[in-house]
Amino acid sequence: MICTKPNKGIVGRRSFLMGLGATALSACTSPVQTPLATRVETDNDPLSRFRLFADDGPDEWREHLHPPSSLPAPPAGPNVLALSGGGENGAFGAGALVGWSKRGDSPNFDLVTGISTSALIAPFAFMEQDYDNVLTRVFTESDAGDIMRMRPFQAVFSHALYDTAPLAALITQHTPPSFLRAIAQKHRAGKSLLIVTSELDSARASVWDMGAIAAAGQYELFRSILRASAALPGLFPPVNLRYTAGGKTYAETHVDEGVHMQFLAVPNFAFTTPDHRLKGGHIYVLINNTLNPASETVGRSALSISQQALTTTGRANALLQVNATQLYARERGLRFSVTSIDPKSGIVYDPSDRFSSTYMNALYQHGTERAQSGTLWTNAKEEWPPQQ
Repeated sequence: MICTKPNKGIVGRRSFLMGLGATALSACTSPVQTPLATRVETDNDPLSRFRLFADDGPDEWREHLHPPSSLPAPPAGPNVLALSGGGENGAFGAGALVGWSKRGDSPNFDLVTGISTSALIAPFAFMEQDYDNVLTRVFTESDAGDIMRMRPFQAVFSHALYDTAPLAALITQHTPPSFLRAIAQKHRAGKSLLIVTSELDSARASVWDMGAIAAAGQYELFRSILRASAALPGLFPPVNLRYTAGGKTYAETHVDEGVHMQFLAVPNFAFTTPDHRLKGGHIYVLINNTLNPASETVGRSALSISQQALTTTGRANALLQVNATQLYARERGLRFSVTSIDPKSGIVYDPSDRFSSTYMNALYQHGTERAQSGTLWTNAKEEWPPQQ
């Protein structure tokens, strides 16, 4: 997750292979507990039917991304929507997606991915305009009290400054069984919804196939992963995922995936692995941040300097990912588009007022207006695909 101050591929059309077997799963989002048993051997991951790791090689990714034999082979490359982290800046992405739907030219996505705050956007983007009203409510009618509770006297002795029980309730409210059944239906039709979290102890990025989880009826696990992906270390508590397989109970502690990457559009190995060119397809990267911020005066306190350094590092990493993804798209014959918050928007962020409804509404409106006016996306200037 990037904390900002605005003003101031292999990914093919596929569906994760579903093998639900006898693995019984349950998720718990209470404060982290000592696990009864801990998974050590990643080669025998009891959750392998529901997730893989970002650093896995081509064999593991192909197993999950290859279209099921029951579905026809895709005639073209995929339409991919990759959503970045950004805390309350996610209101920009929510507004952009709703405005894009209203404009009427948003595509049908084969793959939608979310990280950090976008884990709360991605499931509704996956369902397209049918759930635009939910995105609007979550990002324009919520404020800090709907997401977190401060616990200043416990913070020194606890694992987070805030309690996110309100966020857990908000997630449950907007992901009823009917919604999760609809997610499962799209999954069976060959579409993918991926959410990424970071496992605290192993420091590995877990990529979760949310459609397979929904299709398995593991609704609490689904909701817990959304909460974990948005659990900014130190600010929000980590989420303890517990599950049972083969008569053993396992537990993993997961946090915000922004510690590894800003968005997921292409698996890591694919950047250095030769692959065939695709005919058509489009990668859209939505950055809930400013990629080219306006200059500002930074306070000369330790806190201000540290915050600016972290923000700059996160923004630089996002820009590197954008450039690498654009290069990948060009080499594979995919079109590429990116959007981010306009640094000239005039919207001012007050770091002392986290998740301000006024700030989030302004960003939501900024995203909506740009989408409806057709100025949301910056497209690669080269002809797609390049002429040979």
